[in-house]
Amino acid sequence: MNFKKLSTAVSPTVFSTVLSTTLCTSALTFSMATLADEAQQQCQAEYVPINSQQPLTLVKDNFMFLEGPTWSVQNNAFYFSEMNFNGSQAFGPKSTIYQLVLPNNISVYKQDSGTNGLLAIGEYLYTTNHATRSLSRLALSSKQSETLVDNYQGLKFNSPNDLVQADNGTIYFTDPDWQLSGRKQETLYTGLYSFSVDGVITLLDKSLKKPNGVALSPDQKTLYVGSLSHEIVKYQIDQQGNIGDKEAFVNITSPDGMKVDCAGNIYAASHVEGVIYVYSSKGELLDKISVGPKATNIVFGGEHLKTHLITTDHGLYTIDVNIPGLKTP
Repeated sequence: MNFKKLSTAVSPTVFSTVLSTTLCTSALTFSMATLADEAQQQCQAEYVPINSQQPLTLVKDNFMFLEGPTWSVQNNAFYFSEMNFNGSQAFGPKSTIYQLVLPNNISVYKQDSGTNGLLAIGEYLYTTNHATRSLSRLALSSKQSETLVDNYQGLKFNSPNDLVQADNGTIYFTDPDWQLSGRKQETLYTGLYSFSVDGVITLLDKSLKKPNGVALSPDQKTLYVGSLSHEIVKYQIDQQGNIGDKEAFVNITSPDGMKVDCAGNIYAASHVEGVIYVYSSKGELLDKISVGPKATNIVFGGEHLKTHLITTDHGLYTIDVNIPGLKTP
């Protein structure tokens, strides 16, 4: 069999273009790999979570009562609830959802939302709604709301408060009675629930005294919940999604909202003390952020998930941190 030798002459201009493109691609690949390595290093437990000398930035004050902050990757913006405890409380406090585009562009997103806790996932804003006593969601683009579940075994929830979603789509949420506001309490307890992607609502624990903030560990194996018993407890989650018995984690005065970073550290707001406490996954106190009276909640956001948005009763604050938060879809 005979083969012909093929040869192609490449002009200097074409060669230069190809070489330049190759070098740029290599540089981009190297840069992305470097950023990935750096991000991975920042998620190590030995990394210092916050710079104690880093000052808080006041974004805006003179709000009525803030809660439920979340970060939308899709819209590159924070969302948070403002509750009005003046006037009629027939359906709990009237609520407004605001959008914050960093550094300080605040606008009204939805009035009369009835919301407390918020969780932005993809195209939706999941909400704990005290007006309808439900777990609901809003389409971010249309702002159309739909109720996902509003009862357990035919009994209306009290006033759902905070929520977190697992990688498998299960939503864990708390149901104290803070915003029940004189309406009939149909359950005889304040509970912790899960809501699966196929619509199954499960009561996980009815022994908690007004459960509040809720968070998941990075590996999805530990669920943290704060309550008015002035403690944060934890539950182990198996591969089938079943939770184990309640275990003590840390004692904290009036724990409110909480979040977890990618290293597994827990950031918990003490409502009365006005402090964000930072704990390791072993329950060791690592640091704290002094905010002011009535700190309510916290969330990671920003380009690299290294900006904290902190809500208090009247003020909205940001602070940069060293360890990124957990990514959401």
